[in-house]
Amino acid sequence: MPKKAPRNAFYYYMLNFKKEQQEKGIHYANMAEIAEAASPSWREVPPSVRSKYEAMAKQAKQKNGLPITKYTSTGIPLSQIKLQEREMREAEENELKDIKNIVTYSHMNGTLLSEVFYVLDVNYYCKVSDSYYLIGECSMLRFSLAGGIEETYHKIINPGFIPIGYANDVKMGCIENGLEMPDECKPRSDYLEIQAHLLDYLQKGNPTKVVRPIFTMPDKVLPIRDFFRQLCSKSSEDDSVYRIYRLDTLFYNLINSIKTRTDEGFPKESLALVQLQRDLFKYTSGLGCEYHKETEKEVECSSYRIKCWSFTVLDACCAVAGIDIVPGKHVPHGYDIEGIYALREQRRGRVPPSVAGFAEPSSSNTSTVNESLLDSTTSSFSEVGGRKKEKRVHVPLRMPKTDYSHMIRAAPALTESNFPSLISGHGRGEKIPTYFLLEFALEFIRVQLSKKHNH
Repeated sequence: MPKKAPRNAFYYYMLNFKKEQQEKGIHYANMAEIAEAASPSWREVPPSVRSKYEAMAKQAKQKNGLPITKYTSTGIPLSQIKLQEREMREAEENELKDIKNIVTYSHMNGTLLSEVFYVLDVNYYCKVSDSYYLIGECSMLRFSLAGGIEETYHKIINPGFIPIGYANDVKMGCIENGLEMPDECKPRSDYLEIQAHLLDYLQKGNPTKVVRPIFTMPDKVLPIRDFFRQLCSKSSEDDSVYRIYRLDTLFYNLINSIKTRTDEGFPKESLALVQLQRDLFKYTSGLGCEYHKETEKEVECSSYRIKCWSFTVLDACCAVAGIDIVPGKHVPHGYDIEGIYALREQRRGRVPPSVAGFAEPSSSNTSTVNESLLDSTTSSFSEVGGRKKEKRVHVPLRMPKTDYSHMIRAAPALTESNFPSLISGHGRGEKIPTYFLLEFALEFIRVQLSKKHNH
């Protein structure tokens, strides 16, 4: 026989409801009638009373040996899902606090311009599961606001195998990212060596030997965390020492900490992400690795992307901090440095409008709204001594609601004698009637007269 369904809190409420109704002289034939009568009052029961019946149902389940934990349709406990959500929320809060502390502490000590930040990106062949990525390339660089990009580490990774059932996904990943297919005949990349190089790179010039945080774009946080998890699994080390943070959060806090005017920086963190996603330095040659240059997939190189991201941060922050731009360090080689300086001085030389009722603008330093507003206010005074330019008067060519009938000449009187008949040709065509030609001529004259009067 199938097992009986476990009793819930409403069942024990119905038993109590039945007892109370019997004392009042009301009797029910079966439990279905009791459930129908008790449902309205059960919906109005306060939480304190409802918890008593829930405790009775829980105690009955424990007595019968039934599981108390609730599960999803896939067999995952709900408590585990809630725990994961709470841990993710706490991790995001800790990440935000950590980034703010790094920027604030360096700014208070006066070392923010020389503070070193690390940027990492990876290319993966495919996503095997929710938490496993088949990595094929990694690139890391460090930069500071004063020194720009200092050094870059790049590595092509050969995983050595293709997971069963993912051959087509790996092939599509190779086409998209410009990578070679994993080759089992070639030696597999040494993960211990890669981890050692990355660790030395992160600890270089750091006397405390504390692993600095690594920054990347939001969509690459999970792949990079799994990448370090794979590296640490080979060396039996703890992967929690590697902190993978969002680059847009750093960009937002960094530029807002060094700004000196209200129209500089970002009013919202989402604008920093938009600025990075615009990819102002895209399709700049000379930023990718040699392999991607040969395959004409330079824009898909991980080294190419981290340089573009870093140049975007440096270009915006150096303009606010007044740092001299060095080609190859703060911007790619070949950029017009004099034009950048001229634009910077033009932006800093502008004064917000002082007209009553207008507030001082507040938006990012790249906003075109502020530029158009300031241009409109400063262009009104172009001569020395505050003399205003003469206003341009627009004279319409044709006044509205004007009668031009008296200016139109009457059409001349024409008869058939003015239009001799045409001689028919040798073909099958017949002679054109005269009245057709007359109407055509009159229409032609009307058009010519109307054109003349309009001019």
